[in-house]
Amino acid sequence: MSFRMRNSNVDIVKAGPTLIEQAYDAILAAICDGRLAPGARLNQDDLAARMGISRQPVGQALSVLKAQSFVRDTGRRGLIVAPLEREFLHSVYELREALDSLAASLAAQRCTPRDAAEGRKLVADGREAEKSGRVDSLIEADMRFHLWICRVAGNPLLAETMRLYWNHLRRAMAAVLRDPRHRTEIWDEHDAILEAIVANDAAGASHRAAAHAREAGKTVARSLPATHVGPGTARRVVALSDEPPPAPRRHKSSS
Repeated sequence: MSFRMRNSNVDIVKAGPTLIEQAYDAILAAICDGRLAPGARLNQDDLAARMGISRQPVGQALSVLKAQSFVRDTGRRGLIVAPLEREFLHSVYELREALDSLAASLAAQRCTPRDAAEGRKLVADGREAEKSGRVDSLIEADMRFHLWICRVAGNPLLAETMRLYWNHLRRAMAAVLRDPRHRTEIWDEHDAILEAIVANDAAGASHRAAAHAREAGKTVARSLPATHVGPGTARRVVALSDEPPPAPRRHKSSS
Protein backbone atom coordinates (compact mmCIF):
# COMPACT_ATOMS: atom_id res chain seq x y z
CA MET A 1 0.00 0.00 0.00
CA SER A 2 1.34 3.44 -0.87
CA PHE A 3 0.51 6.78 0.71
CA ARG A 4 0.53 10.19 -0.95
CA MET A 5 1.09 13.33 1.09
CA ARG A 6 -0.99 16.28 -0.09
CA ASN A 7 -0.21 19.88 0.84
CA SER A 8 2.59 18.65 3.07
CA ASN A 9 4.46 21.13 5.25
CA VAL A 10 7.48 18.81 5.27
CA ASP A 11 10.32 19.88 2.98
CA ILE A 12 11.91 17.39 0.62
CA VAL A 13 15.19 16.12 2.05
CA LYS A 14 18.07 16.77 -0.30
CA ALA A 15 20.96 14.34 -0.54
CA GLY A 16 24.21 15.59 0.94
CA PRO A 17 26.76 15.01 3.68
CA THR A 18 25.25 14.45 7.11
CA LEU A 19 26.39 16.47 10.12
CA ILE A 20 28.31 13.41 11.31
CA GLU A 21 30.16 13.21 7.98
CA GLN A 22 30.88 16.93 8.02
CA ALA A 23 32.17 16.78 11.59
CA TYR A 24 34.29 13.74 10.72
CA ASP A 25 35.79 15.46 7.67
CA ALA A 26 36.52 18.69 9.57
CA ILE A 27 38.21 16.99 12.52
CA LEU A 28 40.17 14.58 10.31
CA ALA A 29 41.43 17.44 8.13
CA ALA A 30 42.55 19.35 11.23
CA ILE A 31 44.40 16.26 12.50
CA CYS A 32 46.06 15.55 9.16
CA ASP A 33 47.31 19.09 8.53
CA GLY A 34 48.47 19.60 12.11
CA ARG A 35 45.97 22.18 13.36
CA LEU A 36 45.07 19.52 15.90
CA ALA A 37 48.53 18.35 16.90
CA PRO A 38 49.52 14.88 18.14
CA GLY A 39 48.54 14.64 21.79
CA ALA A 40 46.02 17.50 21.59
CA ARG A 41 43.09 16.95 23.92
CA LEU A 42 39.72 16.83 22.17
CA ASN A 43 36.87 18.42 24.07
CA GLN A 44 33.54 17.48 22.53
CA ASP A 45 31.72 20.63 23.67
CA ASP A 46 34.45 22.94 22.40
CA LEU A 47 34.68 21.18 19.04
CA ALA A 48 30.90 21.37 18.63
CA ALA A 49 30.94 25.10 19.44
CA ARG A 50 33.74 25.72 16.94
CA MET A 51 31.79 23.97 14.19
CA GLY A 52 28.46 25.49 15.17
CA ILE A 53 26.71 22.14 15.61
CA SER A 54 25.44 20.01 18.50
CA ARG A 55 27.53 17.57 20.52
CA GLN A 56 25.93 14.40 19.13
CA PRO A 57 27.42 14.40 15.59
CA VAL A 58 30.81 15.40 17.01
CA GLY A 59 30.71 12.50 19.45
CA GLN A 60 29.82 10.04 16.71
CA ALA A 61 32.54 11.42 14.44
CA LEU A 62 35.09 11.03 17.24
CA SER A 63 34.00 7.41 17.74
CA VAL A 64 34.73 6.66 14.08
CA LEU A 65 38.09 8.44 14.26
CA LYS A 66 38.96 6.44 17.37
CA ALA A 67 38.15 3.17 15.57
CA GLN A 68 40.44 4.29 12.72
CA SER A 69 43.32 5.09 15.15
CA PHE A 70 43.31 8.85 14.56
CA VAL A 71 42.00 9.47 18.08
CA ARG A 72 42.96 7.75 21.32
CA ASP A 73 41.06 7.33 24.58
CA THR A 74 43.28 8.06 27.58
CA GLY A 75 40.68 7.20 30.20
CA ARG A 76 40.12 9.92 32.77
CA ARG A 77 41.94 12.48 30.64
CA GLY A 78 39.54 11.88 27.76
CA LEU A 79 40.21 11.74 24.03
CA ILE A 80 43.38 13.02 22.40
CA VAL A 81 44.78 13.14 18.87
CA ALA A 82 46.75 9.91 18.46
CA PRO A 83 50.52 10.49 18.65
CA LEU A 84 52.64 9.87 15.56
CA GLU A 85 54.43 6.66 16.45
CA ARG A 86 57.15 4.96 14.46
CA GLU A 87 55.80 1.48 15.16
CA PHE A 88 52.32 2.29 13.86
CA LEU A 89 53.60 4.11 10.77
CA HIS A 90 55.96 1.20 10.09
CA SER A 91 52.90 -1.06 9.95
CA VAL A 92 51.12 1.39 7.66
CA TYR A 93 54.07 1.52 5.27
CA GLU A 94 54.38 -2.27 5.25
CA LEU A 95 50.77 -2.43 4.11
CA ARG A 96 51.37 0.34 1.59
CA GLU A 97 54.36 -1.48 0.10
CA ALA A 98 52.28 -4.60 -0.55
CA LEU A 99 49.28 -2.72 -1.95
CA ASP A 100 51.31 -0.31 -4.10
CA SER A 101 53.28 -3.21 -5.56
CA LEU A 102 50.08 -5.07 -6.49
CA ALA A 103 48.40 -1.94 -7.86
CA ALA A 104 51.37 -1.06 -10.07
CA SER A 105 51.60 -4.61 -11.41
CA LEU A 106 47.91 -4.68 -12.33
CA ALA A 107 48.06 -1.17 -13.79
CA ALA A 108 50.95 -2.18 -16.06
CA GLN A 109 48.87 -5.05 -17.40
CA ARG A 110 45.83 -2.85 -18.10
CA CYS A 111 47.22 0.57 -18.99
CA THR A 112 45.80 2.09 -22.18
CA PRO A 113 47.23 4.99 -24.22
CA ARG A 114 44.60 7.26 -22.68
CA ASP A 115 45.64 6.15 -19.19
CA ALA A 116 49.27 6.80 -20.08
CA ALA A 117 48.50 10.36 -21.17
CA GLU A 118 46.65 11.01 -17.92
CA GLY A 119 49.52 9.57 -15.88
CA ARG A 120 52.08 11.76 -17.63
CA LYS A 121 49.95 14.83 -16.93
CA LEU A 122 49.76 13.90 -13.25
CA VAL A 123 53.55 13.61 -13.05
CA ALA A 124 53.89 16.97 -14.82
CA ASP A 125 51.46 18.48 -12.30
CA GLY A 126 53.54 16.98 -9.51
CA ARG A 127 56.68 18.61 -10.90
CA GLU A 128 54.87 21.96 -10.89
CA ALA A 129 53.80 21.41 -7.28
CA GLU A 130 57.44 20.61 -6.49
CA LYS A 131 58.50 23.98 -7.90
CA SER A 132 55.84 25.80 -5.89
CA GLY A 133 57.20 24.40 -2.65
CA ARG A 134 53.71 24.20 -1.16
CA VAL A 135 53.51 21.10 1.00
CA ASP A 136 49.72 20.81 0.75
CA SER A 137 49.91 20.91 -3.06
CA LEU A 138 52.64 18.26 -3.06
CA ILE A 139 50.62 15.93 -0.85
CA GLU A 140 47.53 16.40 -3.03
CA ALA A 141 49.52 15.72 -6.22
CA ASP A 142 51.08 12.63 -4.63
CA MET A 143 47.68 11.27 -3.68
CA ARG A 144 46.23 11.88 -7.16
CA PHE A 145 49.12 9.96 -8.75
CA HIS A 146 48.71 6.92 -6.51
CA LEU A 147 44.93 6.94 -6.90
CA TRP A 148 45.48 7.00 -10.67
CA ILE A 149 47.53 3.80 -10.37
CA CYS A 150 44.71 2.19 -8.37
CA ARG A 151 42.12 3.25 -10.93
CA VAL A 152 44.14 1.90 -13.85
CA ALA A 153 44.69 -1.32 -11.87
CA GLY A 154 40.94 -1.87 -12.13
CA ASN A 155 40.40 -3.15 -8.59
CA PRO A 156 38.08 -0.81 -6.63
CA LEU A 157 39.08 -2.35 -3.30
CA LEU A 158 42.63 -1.09 -3.77
CA ALA A 159 41.47 2.52 -3.99
CA GLU A 160 39.13 2.16 -1.00
CA THR A 161 41.86 0.62 1.15
CA MET A 162 44.32 3.27 0.07
CA ARG A 163 42.00 6.13 1.03
CA LEU A 164 41.93 4.94 4.64
CA TYR A 165 45.67 4.55 5.18
CA TRP A 166 46.48 7.63 3.10
CA ASN A 167 45.15 9.91 5.83
CA HIS A 168 47.62 8.35 8.26
CA LEU A 169 50.41 9.01 5.76
CA ARG A 170 49.34 12.63 5.30
CA ARG A 171 50.12 13.27 8.96
CA ALA A 172 53.76 12.24 8.51
CA MET A 173 54.40 13.43 4.95
CA ALA A 174 54.32 17.14 5.75
CA ALA A 175 57.52 16.94 7.80
CA VAL A 176 59.29 14.98 5.06
CA LEU A 177 58.21 17.25 2.21
CA ARG A 178 59.55 20.36 3.90
CA ASP A 179 62.99 19.15 2.76
CA PRO A 180 63.36 20.08 -0.96
CA ARG A 181 65.67 17.11 -1.58
CA HIS A 182 62.90 14.64 -0.84
CA ARG A 183 60.48 16.42 -3.17
CA THR A 184 62.68 15.81 -6.21
CA GLU A 185 63.43 12.21 -5.24
CA ILE A 186 59.74 11.40 -4.83
CA TRP A 187 58.76 12.66 -8.27
CA ASP A 188 61.76 11.01 -9.93
CA GLU A 189 60.53 7.73 -8.44
CA HIS A 190 56.95 8.44 -9.56
CA ASP A 191 58.24 9.06 -13.07
CA ALA A 192 60.08 5.71 -13.06
CA ILE A 193 56.96 3.87 -11.86
CA LEU A 194 54.89 5.59 -14.55
CA GLU A 195 57.26 4.60 -17.35
CA ALA A 196 57.19 0.95 -16.26
CA ILE A 197 53.38 1.00 -16.20
CA VAL A 198 53.18 2.66 -19.63
CA ALA A 199 55.62 0.07 -21.01
CA ASN A 200 53.35 -2.71 -19.68
CA ASP A 201 56.27 -3.95 -17.56
CA ALA A 202 54.34 -5.52 -14.67
CA ALA A 203 57.41 -6.87 -12.85
CA GLY A 204 59.30 -3.60 -13.20
CA ALA A 205 56.35 -1.49 -12.08
CA SER A 206 55.78 -3.74 -9.08
CA HIS A 207 59.45 -3.60 -8.07
CA ARG A 208 59.69 0.18 -8.42
CA ALA A 209 56.44 0.82 -6.54
CA ALA A 210 57.53 -1.45 -3.67
CA ALA A 211 60.94 0.22 -3.47
CA HIS A 212 59.30 3.66 -3.52
CA ALA A 213 57.01 2.79 -0.59
CA ARG A 214 59.86 1.15 1.33
CA GLU A 215 62.13 4.19 1.01
CA ALA A 216 59.26 6.52 1.90
CA GLY A 217 58.71 4.55 5.10
CA LYS A 218 62.38 4.83 6.03
CA THR A 219 62.39 8.57 5.35
CA VAL A 220 59.31 9.11 7.50
CA ALA A 221 60.83 7.07 10.34
CA ARG A 222 64.00 9.17 10.24
CA SER A 223 61.97 12.39 10.29
CA LEU A 224 60.06 11.50 13.46
CA PRO A 225 61.59 12.54 16.78
CA ALA A 226 62.84 9.88 19.16
CA THR A 227 60.10 10.78 21.62
CA HIS A 228 56.49 11.49 20.80
CA VAL A 229 53.71 13.48 22.34
CA GLY A 230 51.80 11.02 24.49
CA PRO A 231 48.85 10.93 26.87
CA GLY A 232 50.91 12.27 29.76
CA THR A 233 51.75 15.44 27.88
CA ALA A 234 48.41 15.99 26.21
CA ARG A 235 47.50 19.59 25.74
CA ARG A 236 44.13 21.10 25.09
CA VAL A 237 43.66 22.29 21.51
CA VAL A 238 40.15 22.88 20.30
CA ALA A 239 40.39 25.30 17.38
CA LEU A 240 39.54 23.94 13.95
CA SER A 241 40.00 27.42 12.55
CA ASP A 242 41.34 30.78 13.64
CA GLU A 243 37.83 32.15 13.90
CA PRO A 244 36.13 32.44 17.30
CA PRO A 245 33.17 30.19 17.99
CA PRO A 246 29.84 31.58 16.88
CA ALA A 247 27.94 33.52 19.50
CA PRO A 248 24.88 31.78 20.90
CA ARG A 249 21.64 32.81 19.30
CA ARG A 250 19.40 35.06 21.33
CA HIS A 251 15.69 34.60 21.08
CA LYS A 252 13.60 37.73 20.99
CA SER A 253 11.29 38.01 23.92
CA SER A 254 7.66 38.55 23.14
CA SER A 255 6.40 42.01 24.00
